[in-house]
Amino acid sequence: MHCLADNGSDGSYDLFGELPRDTTEKYIPLYTQKRKVIDMKKSMKCSVFLFVSIACALCINSNVYAETASNYSWNKLLGDWGGARTQLAEQGITFDISADQYYQGVMHGGVNQTWKYGGLMDYRLHFDFQKMGLWPGAFLDVQVMHQFGEFINTDSGLMVPVNTEGALPLPDYRQVNVTQVKYTQFLSESFAVYFGKINTMVDFQETAFNGGEGRTTFMNLANIFQPVALRTVPLSALGGGAVVFLPDVTTKDHAIISVTALGANGRPDTSGFNEDFEDGTAMMATYSQPSRFFDKPGGHLFITTYSTKDFMLLDENSRLILDALQGYPTSLTKKEDSWSLMYNMHQYVYTEEQDETQGFGFFGRLGTADDETSTVANFYGVGLGGKGMIDGRDNDTWGIGYFYMQLSDEFGSAIKRNFDDAQGVEIFYNIEISKWMHITPDFQILHPSSDRVDTTYIAGLRAKIDF
Repeated sequence: MHCLADNGSDGSYDLFGELPRDTTEKYIPLYTQKRKVIDMKKSMKCSVFLFVSIACALCINSNVYAETASNYSWNKLLGDWGGARTQLAEQGITFDISADQYYQGVMHGGVNQTWKYGGLMDYRLHFDFQKMGLWPGAFLDVQVMHQFGEFINTDSGLMVPVNTEGALPLPDYRQVNVTQVKYTQFLSESFAVYFGKINTMVDFQETAFNGGEGRTTFMNLANIFQPVALRTVPLSALGGGAVVFLPDVTTKDHAIISVTALGANGRPDTSGFNEDFEDGTAMMATYSQPSRFFDKPGGHLFITTYSTKDFMLLDENSRLILDALQGYPTSLTKKEDSWSLMYNMHQYVYTEEQDETQGFGFFGRLGTADDETSTVANFYGVGLGGKGMIDGRDNDTWGIGYFYMQLSDEFGSAIKRNFDDAQGVEIFYNIEISKWMHITPDFQILHPSSDRVDTTYIAGLRAKIDF
């Protein structure tokens, strides 16, 4: 089920995430070019860091966290703070910090063959007003993030980031940034409203096998967030919306309809309604329908977006890398409005009887957009994903994803001669070293749009630590 879903360990609630199945029985819990030689010093430093991190996780003694029976003792590196963390959670306040670190390199092709180390710090606060003794059905979610190090996104030759978190909150942006302050209020068991500064990477989730904001599954943005929506959907903007939960007679879950309106100029590093809504409004409508074919869980998500802002085809976008297209003759005329349509689905093929999240399945994604304003006019994606397929590794996850991005037909002949559609394959395996640490090897084979860039091979390693 989608919308206002509990992410689990971090206590946040997503507008378009997947809800645990037991939440349908209860209302309150709902209230997430020159190719460079490798810098050996940086390489050794990053390798040492990853080795030490893995060694610490493997060698840690369980008695270290015997101070309390709380899950925080096992799920977080810093434990339960002597029981204080559990007490705060019982009073409606959860505080989560995570560090996602990457060592990723272009092995062949691309613009530059280089390796880089970078990461993202993510801080999240979640307030449950009912547990705080105030009023029921109310929540406040706050997210703060900042980057460190460097990423290879501009070295890959692809128009979308090969490392999603390298574009968050903005590319090469090192300042601390508040990307979300969202208030949610349930007015009944089936209707809620929300408003504030909304991070669409958190709330605009996709399927069970390829969500995670680039933190837990795929790294490439094309396998996480449909590129056709990048023109109309700002990353972080002021706005609000409403969500309706609809009874579904075929399953114990609910179907969900949501509508959101955001400032079309919204950016992570700005605030104020005058700026965000100055040039128009971005609107999103979604319909999420759980399914159960062959007695296995699945889901279908339909999304439409529309923006009243005027755009040029090559307007700047922080999640698109358009440097290679600059300088070619193309239309500089602004077009009125823009839109996109998307469909995402996933279906489990096999699940274990005791736990339906243990198993594997497939996912599919289709998208189209206004080719007069959108650089990526059509998108197709398919893949496989699963969890716990190896004995004794119940919490490991894996995925294989293929994507195809079709450029707008409105580009001039000069661009069409030198640029083609882009496609790529990505595979990852997320290893749970401990409850608070996950290591993910990732490999990508990409065919960038530019005919000057050879087929690109990218390898990377992600270390995610929950504090």
